[in-house]
Order: sequence, then C-alpha cells, then structure tokens
Amino acid sequence: MKDWRVGSGALRAGRDLARQRGEREHASVRGVALVGIEIVAAVAIASGGVAALQSSTGAQGLAILYLLAVLAIAIRRGLVPALITAVLSSLTFNYFFLPPHHQLAIAHSQDVVELVVLLIAAVVVGRLAAVARERAAEAENRAGLAADREREAKLLAEVASAILAGESVGAQLESIGKRIAAATGAERARVVLERVPAPRADEINVPLHARAGNAWLYLTHDVGWERAAIDRVAEPIGRLIDVAVERERVSEREADTEAARRAEVTKTAILHAISHDLRSPLTAITTAGSALALGVSEAERAELIEVIEAESARLAKLVDDLLDLSRIESGAVAPQADWCDLHDVVASAAAHAAGGHTIEFRLPAELPLVRADAAQLERVFSNLIENAVKFSPPGAPVRITGGASAGRVAVRVADQGSGIPRRYRSQVFEPFFRGRGGAGSGDSGGAGTGSGLGLAICRGFVEANGGRIVLQTGRDTGTIFTVSFPVAGQPASAVGA
Repeated sequence: MKDWRVGSGALRAGRDLARQRGEREHASVRGVALVGIEIVAAVAIASGGVAALQSSTGAQGLAILYLLAVLAIAIRRGLVPALITAVLSSLTFNYFFLPPHHQLAIAHSQDVVELVVLLIAAVVVGRLAAVARERAAEAENRAGLAADREREAKLLAEVASAILAGESVGAQLESIGKRIAAATGAERARVVLERVPAPRADEINVPLHARAGNAWLYLTHDVGWERAAIDRVAEPIGRLIDVAVERERVSEREADTEAARRAEVTKTAILHAISHDLRSPLTAITTAGSALALGVSEAERAELIEVIEAESARLAKLVDDLLDLSRIESGAVAPQADWCDLHDVVASAAAHAAGGHTIEFRLPAELPLVRADAAQLERVFSNLIENAVKFSPPGAPVRITGGASAGRVAVRVADQGSGIPRRYRSQVFEPFFRGRGGAGSGDSGGAGTGSGLGLAICRGFVEANGGRIVLQTGRDTGTIFTVSFPVAGQPASAVGA
C-alpha cells in the first residue's frame, strides 16, 4: 500500500512538473510577442508624430521623437528591446523621411550623419534607461527578498512561541500546523512525526530534517508560498521541533526522578512508622501478655487486659491509616458519592471524637446538601476534631462553624492552641510530617497515634470527593481547618423541604 502511494505521488509530481514546464514555455512565447507588438507600436507612434509635424519643421529635426520611443521601450522592457527599437527607428526614419523616400538609401552625406547620430543617441538613451530599469528592478528584488525574510522570520517566531507554550508535543505540533497554514495561506497544514511521508491527495510533503525523528510538513496545494521559501524555513522548524521533543523527554525524566525521590521518602517514612510507631504498641502488648502468663491478681489482670485492648486498637488504627494512605496515593479511594448532609455528618463525628472535651457546635442546620461519601467525610471531621481537642488547652472549647456563600458550603474546625509555626504550614498535609508542639504536625493520626498521617488522609478524602481543605492560623495562637465543597443542584426532596 505504501509503495503504491509513493508511486502515485511520484506520477502526480511528474504530471505537475510537465504542466508547469508547458505553462512556462507558453508564457515565454506570449511575452516575446507582446514585446514585439510594443516595439512596433512605439516606432509607429513616433513615425506618426514625425509625419504630422514635418510640414512645418522638417523631418530631420523631428528624429528626437524616435529617441522617446527608444526611451519608453528601454524603461519598460530593458536594453535588448531598446536596441531593437533603435535599429528599427533608424530604418523607418530612413525609409519614410529621408530622400530618396521609400528606399533604404541615402542621397546626401548630411543625412548619413543625422542617421548615425540618431542611432548612436538611441543606443545611449536605451542603455541609460535600461541600466536605470535594472537598478530599480534590483532594488525591488532586494525589497521583496527582505519582505520574504521578514515573513519567514515571523513564521519561525510564531512556531517558537507555540513550542514555548509548555503543552505536550502533540498539542505543539497541532498549533505549529495551524500557524504555518495561517502564514502561508494554505487551507490546511499538518506537522507529523513519522518514518515515511504519507501525504493526502491534496497535500504536498516537505521534510523538516528534525534530529529527534523523521518529521514532515504537509501543506495543501493552494499554499501561497513558493517551494523555495517553504524549504528555507523547513530546517529551522525541524530544529525547533527537536527542542520541543527534547524538552518533553527532560520533563519526563524529571518527573520520573521526582517520583522516585518521593517514593524513596515515602518508603523511608513507612519504615520509620513501622519501626517506631508499630513498635510501641507491640511492646506494650507483648509486655502485658508476658505479665499475664506469669500470673497476676484480678485487679492487675483487668488493667493488663485494658492495656492490650487499647494498644491493639491503636495498632489497628495505624494499620488502617497506612492502608488508607496507600489507597489515596494510588488513586484508589473510590468514594461512594450520594447526597450528604454536612450538619449530620459533622455532628456524628463530634459526638465520637469529643472525648469529654467541650465542643461549641455552631453549624447551621440548613446547609445545602453536597454529593460526597458520608463515611469518608465523617472520618475527615473526626480526625480534625480529635486534632483540635488534642492541641486545645484544658477548658478551651473547640469551635465548629460554617455556612454557604459564593457557591460553596464550608465547615470550619477551630482550636485555641499554640498555632502552627509559619515554616511548617506548607507541609502539614504531607504524609508523616510532624512538627507542631514538638510532637506532631497538627496531626491526630486517629486516636492519638501521632503517626503524621491524619491530615494527609483528610486531604486525600476531601479532594477525592471534589472538595478543598485549607489551613488558616493566627499569628501566635489558634488553628482553623476549613473544608468546603461546591454547591450542586439540590435534589427534589431537599428543595421541597
């Protein structure tokens, strides 16, 4: 199929070349005939002027009219047509106006001198006019060449701006094609990276000579630029495409390097969590179990069982946090979204997380419903409330407020603790980060595990449900976490209520 396509393309190119050659030959013949007609017309007009004025002035003094004819032809057509006009003017003047008339002969020596002077003057005038015409044509060509170079430079600048847009290589190639089509007047232009050119029936293909791979420019036949101009910009465009391809490769390598670095940091943090955070509850459980095996009193037995239960719950919570973080990092949260009443969700979370601490619950009952997973949101607010309780001074209540405005519904959980130092605020949602109050980075980790996972899990669940979580903290005291969701069109049951 490819061989057939290439062969048909070569045949079509051959037909186009033959047609163009025939058109050039036809135009050349037509041009020569037109020059001949202009020469004859100029000599005829000069002869008519001499014939009309010779009765009052004399034919010898009117030979200057032929110089005007030579000058006109030289300006319009150049030196060779001007010389032909000069010779034809001399012969015509001799034949019609010098005695003996209607013969190419000269009766008087003075007429010979006049005829020679006419011929020499005509040649000089034609030469001067032709030189001036050539210089004007050269200036025009230089101006046209400068305009072409400016046009080409402008196209290359637009191609470079398309590459600097920072999009993918595919999007950049599409943008480059559109800019080339607009600049060259073609109906369509495509830039494609492929090994073998595959132009469509109405396209020509131009190699771009990109080092990054075989790149081709396809233009429709109605392109307004000459092929030489297109070939001149082809190589610079290919170099710019090399830059785009190489930049994408560098970006991919940087992304891989950053992913590897983050994976290494996460692995180190997990190993630390396993070696430190898991060891404490395991040590407590092992110690309590050993004590039970030695035989203890009933009071001591009850106390040891309570330790085992508490540390087991702590251990199970830490394992759950690690599993949740793993799902969040892999994008496998999969929330079961449904209409959710934030007032009820936050109230339930506060009831389970308060732990006897005072909660000032000022959340409006008429909040708009949101589309989210209620279980995941309850987990989020439980972590935030436990966090606030943990870092609030004794007797200082945790405040829960919220409302709806600007198309979003928000819930704020505020404590009156020492706040989070400015240098840590950008890191509080990172997994395993600890830096608040010398113990934990504003993190509950659930049930006081202090693992540094609580806020990372909060952010993962909130964002998976289409919301946002932000930190707001005072200069010295108090920390507020705000969770917000977009207000969606309410269900009919909520609207009717």
